[in-house]
Amino acid sequence: MYTIDIHHKGDVKPTTYVVLKKNEADDKNLPYKYWREADEGEYGLSDDNYVAKVISKSIYKPTSVYVRYPYGYTFYNPNYGSVKLKASGRKSNSTISGKTNWEVLSNGSRMKNLAMVYAQTMDYNKAIEHVLDNPSNNQMVMWKRRMKKEKFKDMVREELQKLLQEHGMTEAYTLELLEETIKKAKDKGDVTNLMRAVDNLQDMHGMKDKNQVKTVESLEATSNTKLIDELKETEEKLIATKTTIKEED
Repeated sequence: MYTIDIHHKGDVKPTTYVVLKKNEADDKNLPYKYWREADEGEYGLSDDNYVAKVISKSIYKPTSVYVRYPYGYTFYNPNYGSVKLKASGRKSNSTISGKTNWEVLSNGSRMKNLAMVYAQTMDYNKAIEHVLDNPSNNQMVMWKRRMKKEKFKDMVREELQKLLQEHGMTEAYTLELLEETIKKAKDKGDVTNLMRAVDNLQDMHGMKDKNQVKTVESLEATSNTKLIDELKETEEKLIATKTTIKEED
C-alpha cells in the first residue's frame, strides 16, 4: 500500500489517495471492479493488480472514454480491450504513458528541432524563433527555461557530435590536439589558444562535465606507456577510476 497526494485546482490542501495491492484490498473487504467498469468514486483494479479510487471519468464520445486514477489516466475505446492501465513503473501520474513530462516533451519533434538549431547557432532566441515561428514573450521564457535543463544539454551535445564528426573533428582528433598541446608545452611554446580550442572540443564531445561531482574509487592497473618526449617505453602505474556521478544544482 502507498499513498499519493494530489492538489486539485481550487483546493487549499492536497487530497491523499490510497493505492493498495489486490490482496490488501481483499483483506479489507474493499469492493472494486475492473478499472474500465468502475465509475467515479468507485474503486478499480488495474491490469497489474492495484486497487485505487476513480478520481474522474468522462465520456467524450461513444468511442472515447477518459478515466483518471491517482497513479495516472488514460483514454480508451469501450468497444476494444487493447488499452491496458498499470499503476507500477510510472514516473508521473500526469501523462498517459507514465513518463515524466520532460521525457514526453524531449521525445517530441519540436524539442529535437530546437536542439539541432541551437547546436548550430548557440543562441536561445534564434533557435526558438526559428522553430516556433513568431513565439510570444511568454513562450520565449518558457522554452528558454526548458532548454537550460540537463536533458536538453545532452540533446545538444549529441547534435554537436554529429556536426563535429561531419567535419572530421572526432574524439580521436581531439586527443591528437591534446597530445600536440602537451608537446608544445614541453617546448615552451604558446599553447593558450590551442588549449582553449581543445577545451571547447572536449565540452562538445562530453569528455568533461562541468556541473558534476565525481566520487572516485581508485583501482590500480599496470600499463606500458610510450612517453611523448622520450622515445622509449616505460612501465608505470596508472590510476584507473570508477566514477559515480551526482548532478549538482
